[in-house]
Amino acid sequence: GWDGQRIKALMPAIRAALAAKGVGDAELDDAVARASRALINCVADGRGRWILGRQAQARSEWRLTGVSGGRLAGIVIDRSFVDARGDRWIIDYKTSVHEGADVEAFLDNERERYRGQLERYARMLHSGGEQRIRLALYFPLLGGWREWTYVPD
Repeated sequence: GWDGQRIKALMPAIRAALAAKGVGDAELDDAVARASRALINCVADGRGRWILGRQAQARSEWRLTGVSGGRLAGIVIDRSFVDARGDRWIIDYKTSVHEGADVEAFLDNERERYRGQLERYARMLHSGGEQRIRLALYFPLLGGWREWTYVPD
């Protein structure tokens, strides 16, 4: 039931939430516009609707504590769920923008940049018994997507 109009109507709430998180007055207008644009793009995009739609075992901003590298670690997973095939998804949202010519190369570089972070999340879930885990980065401002399967060490 979400659409661009509903999101635009929520801009005062988005502003208040960002201000409460510490976004300063000088950056607030740009931050509200960027967050609103990302949400509008998400609900207009089939993949965005799939990510945010009803899913089994769905969690957003999932806070977990576990062992990573032999130490206790806290993580926050942007979005996770189990799809119809039984695969656990761990999806990280990225509001990056790229104004260069080669968006695909940029998205590939971002996958490598964040691979370690997402695979650390997967290791923590895999040690808890999850079987097949799929990892992904979603770029709503670019309509970009990168996914891969987690392969345990």
